[in-house]
Amino acid sequence: MKRTLLTAMLVLGLPAAGAHAAPLQQSILMDDSEIVYQTPENVDTTFAQLKALGVDTVRVSVYWRLVAPAADTTTKPAFDAADPAAYPAENWTRYDNIVTLAQKHGLRPFFSLTSPAPLWATGPAPREDIKKTFDPSAAEFQAFTTAVGKRYAGDYRLPSTQPTAPPKPLIGEAPPPPAPVPGNILPRVDMWSFWNEPNHPGWLTPSWLPDPRSSHRPLVMAAARIYRGLADAGWAGLAATGHSSDTVLMGETAPRGLEQRALTRPIKPLDFIREVYCLDRSFKPFNGGEAQVRGCPVDRAGQSRFSTEHPGLFENAGWAHHPYALESPPLRPDRVKDNVTIADLPRITKTLDRAYGRYGKAKKPPIYLTEYGYQTNPPDPTIGVSYSRQADYLAQAEHVAFRNGRIASTAQFLLKDDGPLTEFPVRDPRYWGTFQSGLLNNQGAKKSAFEDYQRTVDVQPRRPKRGSKLRIWGVLRSAANGSALGVKVQFSRTGKSGWRTVGRPATVTNPRGNFNMSVKFTRNGSYRLVWTDPAAGAPVVTRAVAVKRAAPKKKRSTRRKAPARR
Repeated sequence: MKRTLLTAMLVLGLPAAGAHAAPLQQSILMDDSEIVYQTPENVDTTFAQLKALGVDTVRVSVYWRLVAPAADTTTKPAFDAADPAAYPAENWTRYDNIVTLAQKHGLRPFFSLTSPAPLWATGPAPREDIKKTFDPSAAEFQAFTTAVGKRYAGDYRLPSTQPTAPPKPLIGEAPPPPAPVPGNILPRVDMWSFWNEPNHPGWLTPSWLPDPRSSHRPLVMAAARIYRGLADAGWAGLAATGHSSDTVLMGETAPRGLEQRALTRPIKPLDFIREVYCLDRSFKPFNGGEAQVRGCPVDRAGQSRFSTEHPGLFENAGWAHHPYALESPPLRPDRVKDNVTIADLPRITKTLDRAYGRYGKAKKPPIYLTEYGYQTNPPDPTIGVSYSRQADYLAQAEHVAFRNGRIASTAQFLLKDDGPLTEFPVRDPRYWGTFQSGLLNNQGAKKSAFEDYQRTVDVQPRRPKRGSKLRIWGVLRSAANGSALGVKVQFSRTGKSGWRTVGRPATVTNPRGNFNMSVKFTRNGSYRLVWTDPAAGAPVVTRAVAVKRAAPKKKRSTRRKAPARR
């Protein structure tokens, strides 16, 4: 038998020695167009597809104005906003169907309560385009969260009668689905977050406001103060309805922001986090007037009460983040230090740890990645990548997340591509201003990433030095969680045909089907994994990942340059 290339232990589904990996990460997928805005028949089909893909959790936006009565009026109607029965019953129908069908397919529903908000719950906006996101009322949001928490507490029985008239669909929205069977008890939701991308003006405004002390001072961040109030309100609403022990996440932050301050300018996520916790760039609490304009404690006495007055900021299950890189490869760090893409995850854990530590908390909160993806060309010619590159980038990103023990979930944004914005000409970059990051194109055809999502594989580094260590990682997501899976690594040398097995086959027994091993790089070639899933009945082969020896660096000449003649 030839000498094996295996130089480090072959680990049975666990990280290699010395790696701080997270083998139990859950897989989240989000696609509101295919879930929130579809008939129950289509949602049923979609959920069956997601289960076959190996998705664990479905993130769903609970749009406040979709559920609220009289959402387009500035005067609140007379009703108890904390009582789910006080809302128009048909406004709950889509979400009742989602939780019922998720239970049928063994998927975990994850509700993100977010804007757009009803106009009667927002402040007077200076512009028409931001009135549904402008300065939402924390008190009204608490009432709404309370209503949602009550309805999806696991013991809420639908009334014996259901409305006969369906709600009027929004522009571009599919007709609403029929209601679930009257008298049934709705399933429980036990995973939550508050507000999508609160550091992005597409979801929460204002971002920045003039400093009330002087027009000569820089603008002051407003979104962090507003979000702090919304987080407090959401936390209180869920706590009052029996969800204290649920997975309740803060954040849902966007990956990037701008240096420029204005009413509607994105805020860098680490800047946003610091101000949510009332800390300056040096992680020192704001004091006096600087604290007052940010809604923060103005003195040490107030600072000592901060963690108890804002329990959701410290007792949550983790921070949710969307580490999109979009136009950049997943291993390339963002040049702006307060931005956080997938390559920059240690930045966000360090920032949160320092924020918690400032208030005497030793807790190191997990990070939940709840949106991620790469757009493809076709169809998007602006920032889209090829189908094969999308699959490869997604695998690399998951490998990055796996190797970080603080990451509790990975995410795929969209099952199916959004359609174009047909109000713009085809050659206008705005025509593809929607997301084309799906595993399926808009017609439902599979991209390369569809099957790769089921049987993901990555090898790092791709350009190793001779004799260096390669990390080979993969997951058979399509297998049932907890299955005993056989796996073997195969290698094919560049320029040669055929594959040979490296080392001995292993059995993966961890609940999520992750596999991780190290080999010594000796020659150029490609690696792949061959899985044996008892339920599949046939070998499951991943795509091949090529590695090529890094070109040696040129040695700098030690000869002195001859002096120029005069």
